[in-house]
Amino acid sequence: MNQTTNLDHAVVPENYYDRYYARPLPDTPKGYPNGWMSPNDLTLLYNAAYLSTGHVLEVGPWLGRSTTALAMGLRDRQFNGAKPVSFDTIDFGITSAGEWREKFGEELDLGKQNGRVADAVYHPGGTVAVLIQNMKDNRLLPYVSNFIRGDFIDCPIARKYSLIFCDTTHDDAEIERTLPKLAKMAGTGCTFVFDDVITEQRAELICSYLKTKRYMMSIRIFPQRKKFCKVMVVET
Repeated sequence: MNQTTNLDHAVVPENYYDRYYARPLPDTPKGYPNGWMSPNDLTLLYNAAYLSTGHVLEVGPWLGRSTTALAMGLRDRQFNGAKPVSFDTIDFGITSAGEWREKFGEELDLGKQNGRVADAVYHPGGTVAVLIQNMKDNRLLPYVSNFIRGDFIDCPIARKYSLIFCDTTHDDAEIERTLPKLAKMAGTGCTFVFDDVITEQRAELICSYLKTKRYMMSIRIFPQRKKFCKVMVVET
């Protein structure tokens, strides 16, 4: 692992990251799927996809709440004259309580989120089938190139990406498992977005694996959004 990179936030202009909130989050025909990202989180993802210049990768879409925001950014980018790009999304795609136990090391709580989690797991085809249906319901299937079911670490994806959203860095162990491969998939000038990064220590650990040019933690750059935005942006 590379040594941790300490970046000086002060060298970044105060309004530098405003472009990630420049366009309001669009409405969708069926609403945003069930999940844990706030409207501010989704707005950032939408704008990041809109600003992307090449292929996009998402690791950990669950039922498509974040996927919807990313796909809409790519849709609107294309509507405004940009060339289509590939958007790949990969998830475990849990189909049973046994798989849930195997992947997460805990029993599936049938009452979690009023049963919505169990409903998705036991849906025919599991959580990936729900993800695909949600994208179809919101008319966004044309903007997703591949729905991949499996472990990201074992997935033989060959292309490089200009934007990578990762929702599998919730603790140090996940970071140490995920970041080495994720770093290899970054194209020149890739932008990364990570969910649930709320401490400087964890931000620095993530950056230690990347050729980090600058990074932004929402709770620091946007203190007024502290309770409503929990993502981290890393520009390389």
